[in-house]
Amino acid sequence: MIVSTIAKGDLTCSSKEEIIKILTEGAALQRGDEIWISNNGEVYPCLNILVKNKNACVHYFKDEGEVQQSCGDDFDAEDVVFLAGNEEWAAPGYTIISFNQAIKCMEEFFDTLECPKCIKWDDL
Repeated sequence: MIVSTIAKGDLTCSSKEEIIKILTEGAALQRGDEIWISNNGEVYPCLNILVKNKNACVHYFKDEGEVQQSCGDDFDAEDVVFLAGNEEWAAPGYTIISFNQAIKCMEEFFDTLECPKCIKWDDL
């Protein structure tokens, strides 16, 4: 898998454990991190994970026109400001999932290259 982050650039990862380490380090950064995961240089499908502390917002891109965004369980949750595209972006509270749920998304995507079924999604 090719993993691209704002903090570390482009990396080649051969295991889920390597990607979990990258996600964990990114979440610990003061501004968080944006992580893109794709299959060895293919543009699509890809998974985009915004992480900060124990929060995450995930986007799955099947192709250029088909994007899905994570849906959390708390529709009254406060917005969370993430680092996205090297700028701050306020993710709506209803899109926030836990860091652990984001890990599960990554693991499922790693295995299948399909939209993870472990969380709810909203079509964009």
